[in-house]
Order: sequence, then C-alpha cells, then structure tokens
Amino acid sequence: MKFKNVALNVLLITSSNLMWSQTHKFLSFPIFNETDVKKTSSLIEKDAPAEILYNIVRFNILPKQSLEKEYYSKIKIYDKNKAEEWLNLEIPMQTGERLLEFEATVYNLAGDKVEKVTVDKKDQLKENFIKGLKFYKIAFPNILNGSVIEYRYKVGDANFFNLSHVLEHNIPVVYQEFNLEYPETLAYTFNNPGNMLVPKYNISITENRSNLLYNIYRFGYENVKPVKNELFVKDLSRHKAKLKAQLAYLLTRYRSREYTYDKSKDWNNVAELLSEDDKFGGFLKSDVKGILPEEIKNYYEANERANKVFNFVKTNYKWNKQSSIIPSQNIKQLLKSKTGNSADLNLFLVMLLRNSGIEANPFLISTVDNGIFNIASIDLNSMNYALASAKINGKINLYDATSYNAKANLMRQRNWNDFGILFEKNKGTEMTFVNNNISEKKYFIQATLNPEDLEVTGNFVQEESGMYALETYEDFDFNNDKYNQSFNNKFGINSVDVGSKLLDNSNFETKLKFSSSNLLDKVGEKLIINPVLFLKNDVEIFNQVEARKYPIDFISGFVKEKRIEINIPENYKIADFPKNKKIKTDDKEIGYSYIIEEKNGKVILTTKVEVQRATYPKEFYPAFKQIWKVISDCENQVISLSKK
Repeated sequence: MKFKNVALNVLLITSSNLMWSQTHKFLSFPIFNETDVKKTSSLIEKDAPAEILYNIVRFNILPKQSLEKEYYSKIKIYDKNKAEEWLNLEIPMQTGERLLEFEATVYNLAGDKVEKVTVDKKDQLKENFIKGLKFYKIAFPNILNGSVIEYRYKVGDANFFNLSHVLEHNIPVVYQEFNLEYPETLAYTFNNPGNMLVPKYNISITENRSNLLYNIYRFGYENVKPVKNELFVKDLSRHKAKLKAQLAYLLTRYRSREYTYDKSKDWNNVAELLSEDDKFGGFLKSDVKGILPEEIKNYYEANERANKVFNFVKTNYKWNKQSSIIPSQNIKQLLKSKTGNSADLNLFLVMLLRNSGIEANPFLISTVDNGIFNIASIDLNSMNYALASAKINGKINLYDATSYNAKANLMRQRNWNDFGILFEKNKGTEMTFVNNNISEKKYFIQATLNPEDLEVTGNFVQEESGMYALETYEDFDFNNDKYNQSFNNKFGINSVDVGSKLLDNSNFETKLKFSSSNLLDKVGEKLIINPVLFLKNDVEIFNQVEARKYPIDFISGFVKEKRIEINIPENYKIADFPKNKKIKTDDKEIGYSYIIEEKNGKVILTTKVEVQRATYPKEFYPAFKQIWKVISDCENQVISLSKK
C-alpha cells in the first residue's frame, strides 16, 4: 500500500471573479417554439440521439432557512431507441424532502400541426421505494422521434449544506443555468468536481428582499458537448463537470439566542468535531473488552494478529449493503444484530484492533460511484464510506470488513478512488492510496474434437486470485445459480456439472463440462478450429478511434493465462499451424505471449497477458492498442487438420 500527502488546487468561483452581464437574462423560461419540434439534429453533436435544449436549476433559500429547489428542462428526442434514459424521469426524495409542484408536456409534430400531451401528476407520477429511498417516476407518454419533452418541478428541503448540479451529460446541452439565492445570514463557497466547465454568463449581486439582504449567484453555460463513454474508466460520472455550493457560514436565532455554524478550516478541525460526535467519537470510545478470543488478541506477530482480528469481524458480522461514514447503531446493538453499515463494521474493526494492541484509525473515503473526492474542499459530506486502517512496523494497511473475501489492502473496486482522510484522534491527514494488487485469472481447457458431428466437448477450469476472486465471489454469493449459468452466455457454450467455490487460499474456482457445435468447421476434408476455442471472447477491446480523454483503469494490475489442450482426433494430422509470438513494451509494463506446440497427440496452447498497474495515463492508450492488436491477430489464428 503506497501513501503520500497531497494537495489539490481547486478553482473556487467566488464573487471576486464573477462579472455582471448586462445583456443576458437568467430565469427566463422559454415559451414554446415550433422550430424545436421541427429540428432534425443537434448542431453540437450531429449524431446525438437527444439533446437538452434548455435546463434551469434554482436553489432558493427562504428567510426561515428552508430550501426550495426548482428544476426546468426541455429535451429534444432525435432517436428514441438510442435515448431511452431520457424518455423517463426520476425525482429522488431524500429524508425531509417533499414534492411541491410538477408539470410536464410532450410536443409532437403531426403533419403541419403540433400536438400537445399534458401529463397529470396525480395519474402518471408514480411513487416508488427502493432500499428505503423514495422517488417519483414517470415514463413520458407518446414519445416519437422528434418529440420535445418539457417539464418543471419544485422540491422543498431542509438540507441546504451541500447544493450540487451536474453540468455534463451523455447528450449535448444547448443552454443551462445554475442559480443560487440565499440571505446574508449564510455564506457559500463554490468548487468544481470533475471536468472544468467555464460559464459563458455569470453574475454576482445583492438585493433587498423584505428588509433582508440576499446574495445571488447565477451561471449560464452554452453549447456543452456530451461526455463520451470510454472503456476502462472506473466510473464516467466521476469525470462529469459539476458545480457545487457548500455552506461555509450560518447564523440563526432561536428563542432570542444566536447560533452560528462555521465551515471547518482544515481536516484537523473536522477530526475534533468527529471525536466529539456521539455517533462517531462516542462509538469509537465504546468498551469492547472481552469480545476477541484471547488466542487472537494475544497472537505474537502483529500483521497476522491484525489479519486474525479482521477475519473475526468478517466471519461474525455481515454488511447490510449501506455505505456510510457514521455508525447507525451503538456497540450493544451491533453485537446483538451482527449486521451493520460500512461504518458500523469498520469502526468496530478499528476498536478491536486497538484492543489487541495495534495502532488503528478510521480512514474515510468517497467511493467510486460517489465521485472524485476533492480533499482541498473541507467537506465531510463528500465522503460516504469508512474503512479501517492499521499502522504496523511503520506501514499503513487498509481493511474493509464488508467483503468476506477481502484481505489487508485487497478491497472491492468501488473503494479505490485515489484520495481519503486518515483521522487520528484530533488530527486529519490527507492521503492518496494506490491499488498495487496484481490479480490473476487462469483458464484451463481439455478438449476433444468429434469430426463426425463437428462438436467440441471437454472440461473447463477457471481460477481467480486477488481482486478478480474478490469481485467474482461477491457475484457468486449474491446469486449462485445466476453466476453458474452466466458461462453459457459469456462463452456461447452448453455447460453441465458447474461447480464454483472459494478455495482455502482465497482464490475462487469454477469447474464445468462443456460442449459446443460452433467451434469446429469442416472445409472439404480438412477440420478448421481456433485453438483458443471459446476463450477468444474473453479479450479486452482497445479500438477507440477518438483521442483518449481519461486515464485507463483496470480492476488492478493483472495476469491472464490460458492453457488449452486439444486432443487430435485419430487418423488426423496437423496441416497448418499458428505462429508463436512474444511482445513486451520497453518499460516492461505490458506483455503478451502466444506459445503453441504439438505434443503427445495434443495441441497445447498457452497465452499470457501481463499488465503491471491498475491505472495508466491516457497517453498509454496507443501502446495498449498496439499490444491488443497483436493479441487479436494471434488469437484469431486457426489450425487445420487433415486426414492421414
């Protein structure tokens, strides 16, 4: 595990660098224009299946410090079959939120006339609950190629600490704006997670509203290009431009007394607040004596002792699939329920490690799907996941007790999001953490060819280690049958006697018997077969034509090895044989070998791909493209067998 202190430079959009725009009008909701319905393609991205014509978000904090969020959007559909996610709307409702207003209209061109369909909130806006989250959902009616969807809604909310809005999408945006209005009793700072997007229009003004001074910020953006999907990216949403307003100061009065909230100045201040918090600091101060077996607590070697404590928590306590930095229960409740969120389990692990004489502390992160964590913005709300850390012989190890098959510094892919904060008593330290794991996936096939019915049958074994084993075991544990049946679709084979299990060394193994009538061909009197068999489907794809924009992310550094043994049928001999190949980059970062031979009546093929790191700069893409072109060429070679 590699750590280092880091600092990020973040563009803070403040009132000092905003300009007053005399000509541009904000919050100017467009009236219906028939040309929108007649528009046939986007001027920003010609082949876009849809585009946002107009988008407005307004955060208005009322004098009594409640929040109203207003949304307006007008979306043009060019190809509904490729724009499915834009044909529906979901409005999530967090705790304390309520939907105040909603209206929607769909416009279509019928001959020379425009038809209008109005959506009735009561009839068509459905209330749903998934994993405790409430949201409203609607499928817009009567959507055709060329439709224009227009909707607006208002949400009331009590939480105005963090206000954010996504500025980039997978379709173009012709115009959008972000509006924030708040009274002088509050103050906000701005930051820009993801790609940098500079507003074309912006204003910062103050105005008097009922004898209360209001600060008003407005940002307008034009002709925003879509974010293109790229393979081997952790999560594309991490890179999308966002504008985020974070509460920096609050003054409120209650029963003739004044109360203030000041944004933390640094992570040490946050550490102090967490230490004083009943749910966080109070949890860590709980008594855990007598929980660990003495043979674990007193084990002589520190690293192995930490591993035994880790295994004790993983074996006896189960994750409830909820991510959090704050425990959801006290220690007595956790001991009784034996289930909890990520903070419950990993802070409990911290306590047990401390109880066994190991220096342990919480390490808080933002998971990959939660976005890139901007450590320069002192914002506890940007983090959503707690890990445990242990310092042994001067080295910091990370642990995640939510995954049964995890090890020290071997965690699910969701956790490897670059930055985190280590909290030691009243000290908060910014750190990077790097995935240095090398994961292996080994395939072994023994195959027999039947020249009569052109069927290939045999045995298949897949063994995975490292993060491959960790992720695969989670899939298997979630649904055994679905996982075992997935090989038929993945490889295009018929499988029977499928058996999967976790091995004693934490590797994950699957064995099965297979048959296929799609692997062997007959041309005249010759049999033609690709010796890679169905494993040719398990090859990464590097065929991006456009210039690479984002880093290249893998599950970890990896080794993939295939060994295939094919019995040569009686009365047949090899007529044409593939060529061997070895290639490696000058820096030894990427390598590939294809070695094939005939031995003892068998064709034996061994291929091996090696990649040393989990993440590479985008400039490495041409090298990957070159290597994978060699892989593709090699693994599309065939053998021809002729009768003796």
